[in-house]
Amino acid sequence: MSIEEKYKIIYDNNKRYYIFDMQTKIPILDNTVPYLFKYKDIEIYESSWNKMTLRILKEIDERNPKSNEELLSIKYYWSKQDVFSTIKKTNHTPFRDLFLNTNHSSTHAMMSIQCLLREYNIDLSECYFLIRRHPVSEPQEARQYFRSRTITDFCRVLKLKGFAPDRINTIIKNFDFINKFLNKVSTGFIDFFLFDDYYYFTNYKVKTMEEVEKRFVITDKTYIVIKRCLGYLDDYYKNKDFYLWLENNKVEQDFLVILEKELNFLFNNLKTTIVVSNKLYGRLSMLYRENLLLLGEMNNSSGLFKICSTLLNKKFFFNEPYISKYPIANLTNDQIICSYAYSLEDFTIGDLNNYVDKMHLKKLDNYLGFIIDSSEDYVQVDIDRLVSKAIFKLDDHTIEAVKKELNFYINSFGRLDSEKYSGFISLPKLRYEWNKYLLIGLIRSYLSNEFEIEYTANNYKKLSYIIDIKR
Repeated sequence: MSIEEKYKIIYDNNKRYYIFDMQTKIPILDNTVPYLFKYKDIEIYESSWNKMTLRILKEIDERNPKSNEELLSIKYYWSKQDVFSTIKKTNHTPFRDLFLNTNHSSTHAMMSIQCLLREYNIDLSECYFLIRRHPVSEPQEARQYFRSRTITDFCRVLKLKGFAPDRINTIIKNFDFINKFLNKVSTGFIDFFLFDDYYYFTNYKVKTMEEVEKRFVITDKTYIVIKRCLGYLDDYYKNKDFYLWLENNKVEQDFLVILEKELNFLFNNLKTTIVVSNKLYGRLSMLYRENLLLLGEMNNSSGLFKICSTLLNKKFFFNEPYISKYPIANLTNDQIICSYAYSLEDFTIGDLNNYVDKMHLKKLDNYLGFIIDSSEDYVQVDIDRLVSKAIFKLDDHTIEAVKKELNFYINSFGRLDSEKYSGFISLPKLRYEWNKYLLIGLIRSYLSNEFEIEYTANNYKKLSYIIDIKR
């Protein structure tokens, strides 16, 4: 029997979840968060126990409403606290014109959900519930299994990047020491090799480094080693899908020779020691289109950067989106800001300005220019918000539907004016609400070969534009 079968573990988007038996009378759910509840036509995704409880209650009450008197008569079997109250109390949440007691630990929150479901005559055996367990609450055997699997994959990536076996062993062993600092900042996450969510990892990486800084100055060798090891692991977690792709798709040596040759051409021709990956991708798109097509899903500037930084790291230096002939130590003001932006999956201009203030930098001179330049890797979804393509996840069917609708509009009514266009209702539904910024962002990032953009106002806060079909 596999670990997954033994402990009822399933995977969703590479994250592990545990199936919880709703008939369990006394659950033990410390250091857990909910994920999914299903019952017949009800399907609720929520990561807060209180919010999950309230949403379940709203759904079941809509289908089988109870009077206030019935709700007020409900009692917990394990506590004398009232389930509902007519007055607002601490940690009570409004429900209709009453207040639901949400003053619960994770365990009691589940018991409260079970109590409510029973009161609405719902068979718990027909309910399906998924939870996320923080590593400390996972079974010991499962923890060891996932830890071992992460270490194996991480070592494979380090080997792929050219690390010697002895150095790889040293990096892995260093985490025994690094985990001691993690344990000082977290009770739920106890081992850096047990993360399966990159954003959780980055959060605790930052907190751990803050703890390390209390003990070591930044010039101390130990501090440098810890930061470097966490950087290696950060790269692994952030780019797991890429490394899996690289293992399953051979990049030909001839193409690596082309990459090295074209990088050196750009350095010499532009009389610079640093180029942006977009620049390299643009040149390859003109000269080596067939080679790029062989890269499949990595046929974009971000994918090209990852290939270069992994397979050419002995020849050049990398700090996304920059490729350099020499160690990247003295980036310009704008390069530092852009490098920070490219480390994020989702950000706003406000986020960049906060970073600028924190680092005592000068703000970018042209934010619209920055937004346009980053469109190969990021999609503008609102006036100042950009989301990486990896998060945006627009499929070919949706892209084609947008293209078809825009072609129809322009052929029927003439060029599309951002200040007059009101046809968003005809466009396919996305995760983000349609607006003129999302429309131009999608065209820049996915349909730049199909449509021409004429900017009639060049300030990102007062953006306006005309769209026409490329003839």
